[in-house]
Amino acid sequence: MIDIQTIYARVRHWLFWYGVYGFCSKSCNDEITLYSDQEQKKFLGYFELTTVTGLRHLLKYDMDIIGDDKEYCDEIKSFINGDEDIHYHYIYPRDLEDVSRQVPHSAPTNTDGYKPVYIDMWTKLSISWDIDEIKTSVRIIAKDFLGLNIENVELIDIPTYEETKLSYEQDYKPFV
Repeated sequence: MIDIQTIYARVRHWLFWYGVYGFCSKSCNDEITLYSDQEQKKFLGYFELTTVTGLRHLLKYDMDIIGDDKEYCDEIKSFINGDEDIHYHYIYPRDLEDVSRQVPHSAPTNTDGYKPVYIDMWTKLSISWDIDEIKTSVRIIAKDFLGLNIENVELIDIPTYEETKLSYEQDYKPFV
C-alpha cells in the first residue's frame, strides 16, 4: 500500500478551462492524469471522465448505434437506464504492442489476464465538470483503483484566465 496524502490531477482539455472561466458551457467529457507529486514525475494513472450528458451526446452524434459500435452503445444505454451512479468502461490490449501499455494500478483483468490500457469513468453524479466535481471523481478513482482514501486533490497546470481567454478566442470561438 502506498502512502499518499495528496493526489495531483492535470486536466488535459482546454474545453474544461473554457467552461470553468465561463467562456462557454461546462464540459461533459475530460481526460485527467493523476500523479503523486506536483512535479508530475510519479505517474499514478490516466482516466477519461464522462457524464451522462456527454454519453447521450456521444450516442446521438458520434456513434454507429446499429453497426460497428453497437456493443459499446448498448453498454452506454444500459448504464444510462440502470441504477448505477458510476460505471467503468475498459479498453484492453488489442495486440502485443498494447500489452506494454497496461495500467500500472489495480484494475480488472480480461480473459487473457491483461489489465486495461484505458479506463473511462461514466458518472451520473455530475451533469458537467467543474473543479470540485473533478476532485470528487479523482477521490472515487483513487479509492477504486489505488486503494486510497484521499482527501486532498490538487489540480496542476491550471492556465490563467488570460491564457484561457486567448486560447478560447483563437482556437475555439471562430469554429462555433
